Amino acid sequence: MLGGRKVCVLAVELVEEVGSRNHKSVVDCWIEGSGGGVSKGRNVTYMAFSTLRGDVTNVAAELELATRKFGALGSTRTAISVALTGPNQGSKTVTTMWESSDACFDARKAVMNDPEVVAGMQAAGNVPVQLGFSEVKAELGNCEGTYACAAVATASDHSDEAVAEVAAQCERVLMPHGINGFRMVRLVAAGEQTGAYVNLFYCDSVDAYFAGSAAAWADAGFVAQSQKIGAQIVDRLISRMV
Repeated sequence: MLGGRKVCVLAVELVEEVGSRNHKSVVDCWIEGSGGGVSKGRNVTYMAFSTLRGDVTNVAAELELATRKFGALGSTRTAISVALTGPNQGSKTVTTMWESSDACFDARKAVMNDPEVVAGMQAAGNVPVQLGFSEVKAELGNCEGTYACAAVATASDHSDEAVAEVAAQCERVLMPHGINGFRMVRLVAAGEQTGAYVNLFYCDSVDAYFAGSAAAWADAGFVAQSQKIGAQIVDRLISRMV
C-alpha cells in the first residue's frame, strides 16, 4: 500500500501468441532490468488485454462467457470495453487480471481452444487484433464505470515516489469531478509506446473526465509535479465499458 492506496504492478506486452513460459521470462527480465520502479518481492498483479474486431451487438453475452471461462482458471477480474476513439475505434478489448503471468497465458491457451469459445468467436466474426500483457503501477477508488478514459503519457522519473505523487495529485484534483476510479499502467512491450504510462480514469460521464482534466492542467501543484517527472501526454483514448 502507498499512503492507503492499492499499488500493483503492470506490464502491457503486444505480442503474437507464443508459449506462456517464454512470455514469463521476457516480462520478468524487462521488469527487473528496465528501471521501471519494480522491486523484487513485491506482490505483482498482471493485466492482459485481448483486442478483437467483430460484431459488437452481443458483447454482454461475450462478457458472460469470458468471465465464466477465465474466472474458472484464475482471473480475478474480467471486463470488455468497446473503443469509441483511436485507430481501433469500434473494436472490443477483453481484459483479465492475474496474480501470475504463467496462469494468464496457460488460461488463454485453454480458453482459446475451448469449443464453446471457438463457436462464440466464429458466431461474432471475431478477428484478433493484438494481445497485450500489462502491469499496474497504482490504483484508486472503484475502477468501474460506463466509460474508461485513457491518457497515455511518457515520463523521465519512474520511481515509486513519482508514482505515489501522481496518484495523490489525481486523487486530489481529478477524482472529485466525478471519477469513480483511477488505474495507472506502464506498458512493457507495446511497439513504439513501450515504456509509456496509461492513466485510466473510470467514470459514468466523459464530461466528468474532461472537467477533471481541465482542472488538473489549471492546478499549479499538478502542473509542477508533471514537470518534475518530465510527464507529457502523447495520446487520449475513450472506451465504453460493457
